Amino acid sequence: MKKFSFIALLLILSVSAFAQYQVGDTVDDFSWTDNTGTDHTIYELTASGKAIVFFWGGSG
Repeated sequence: MKKFSFIALLLILSVSAFAQYQVGDTVDDFSWTDNTGTDHTIYELTASGKAIVFFWGGSG
């Protein structure tokens, strides 16, 4: 029973770890440096009218 409870707890925690933003959600502003050395932030780019789309994926 302890093993089942532990697995159930891990499953619940993993679901919340992979929660996704929904359309219309406000995200925290964060910055990054592109391959040319230019710094960007989400809020600056959206304020200039640009759409932001991020893809995180595996290699392969």
